[in-house]
Amino acid sequence: MKNNKSIIFTLLIISSLFTIQSCKPYLFRSNYQDSNKLLHESNNIETKLFLKAHLKNGDVCILKDSWQIDTIQNLVIGNGSRYDFNRNESYSGDMIIPIDSVLIFETNKKILNPEDGRIATLAILAGVDIVIGVLCITNPKACFGSCPTFYLNPNDNFHYADAEGFTNAISPSMEYFDIDALNNKPIIDKSFSITMKNEALETHCVNEVKLLAYSRKKGERVYQSPKNDFYLCENNYSSDIAIAKEGNISTLIRNVDMQERFSLSDENNLNSKEEIYLNFDDIKNLNDLGLIAHFRQTMMTTYTFYSGMGYMGDQVGYYFSKLEKDEKSRANFDVTAKILGNIDVYLWNESKKSWEFQGAYEETGPIAINKQIIPLKNIPSNAKVRLKLVLNKGLWRIDFLSLTNIKEKVKPIEISPSSVLNKGKVDNNALALINNPDNYLISMPGSEYKFNFTLPNQSDDYELFLYSKGYYLEWMREHWLKDKNLLKLRQMAYQPKRFLKVEAKNYKKYEKVMEQEFWNSKIDTKIFSYYEY
Repeated sequence: MKNNKSIIFTLLIISSLFTIQSCKPYLFRSNYQDSNKLLHESNNIETKLFLKAHLKNGDVCILKDSWQIDTIQNLVIGNGSRYDFNRNESYSGDMIIPIDSVLIFETNKKILNPEDGRIATLAILAGVDIVIGVLCITNPKACFGSCPTFYLNPNDNFHYADAEGFTNAISPSMEYFDIDALNNKPIIDKSFSITMKNEALETHCVNEVKLLAYSRKKGERVYQSPKNDFYLCENNYSSDIAIAKEGNISTLIRNVDMQERFSLSDENNLNSKEEIYLNFDDIKNLNDLGLIAHFRQTMMTTYTFYSGMGYMGDQVGYYFSKLEKDEKSRANFDVTAKILGNIDVYLWNESKKSWEFQGAYEETGPIAINKQIIPLKNIPSNAKVRLKLVLNKGLWRIDFLSLTNIKEKVKPIEISPSSVLNKGKVDNNALALINNPDNYLISMPGSEYKFNFTLPNQSDDYELFLYSKGYYLEWMREHWLKDKNLLKLRQMAYQPKRFLKVEAKNYKKYEKVMEQEFWNSKIDTKIFSYYEY
């Protein structure tokens, strides 16, 4: 645990400027690598302040001792050293850096006023292990991490959230929208609320939060496909038998009860496949069938992602600036997750004696359970449906599988928040930010926002989905910095299949304990605030 008394952080607000100062100056060197190493030495990272700006032209500026941020002109003003693309010092002294010229910032101290400027939306915090971080010291790859988590019941703060926003959006250039089925109970009035929490050491930059709603009658449900199409459905058919390697798993996947079917990984290769067979022998209506699945991931992709962050070490800012600048780097960053693959669905064609591919479930993230449908093609006419799921061993947790009849493809209406509460208090500024697509609501560790919505017709029941758009910046834990290994990072990017073989035994050391330690290191937003520690 950090000693707060050792953190000297003076905030001065003069007109539109705030200044950040440190009591211990750096003796910077003309060699960038030496300077970068100096910044991240364990005895410096807690006591000496730095701000590093990775610029769009490839240069890097390191500001020392103090700097100012002009929030009106979007400038960073300070004294330091500038290094060119080849990392030779090109300038030393006073400098003015337009924030628009910056790909990524990197700093080792808190930003206390993220709402005052754009710096927070581009800043990776390196080595800032706040109070909760002590739980991750012995197992840093099991630290809780997520994008924004959403709860229908704001008091739910344990294993399961109702939605998990934009899971793969780990940098500004990777921003995207995500849609999650809320699986809500019947609506009894026009008011509806959902709470968004930041329960991890991350900066969440949230561009939009909306509800998608479609009116449903008794016996009807609306399901979302992996391609974000929506289908009005009726009826529900459980499998007569479901067979995995361990035997009949029907009781695990027959009900929505969070009793999940999952397997352990292959100790010789993380990229190892398994199959699940589903038999449906007495379908009353064979018209327009779709397969419903409730599923989430295990800790495998979390482990590989955190491993990649650790391998970057003190060059995390450089690699994230490459993500911002280079589309090929973004494609290669988490290629291991792509290799591990999706849940592929196949339907048996009796006349051709072959399995026909139907589609794939591909949502990532170990927190919220996804609820999706895949429409089936070429359905047999003999009332017997045979399905096969092909998935990576040890990667997926499945709670529910069922067939349903699709009535029609539909389009939900969009509903924006009518009000926002910030830890119980009305926050009109947050409402204005979240309803303006040109702005971001910045959510720091411990933040909790409640979004209130008004549904259009009180007499109707609605199927609800959460639409969230944005990105997040993972904080670089101090203990990850010690795992720097650029050769392993390169192997992850360019030889992912080999990496998954080599890393299998290491993952086995974490696999059985990682899930519990992951949840135990979650930040409790009721008692913790980033601005108060």
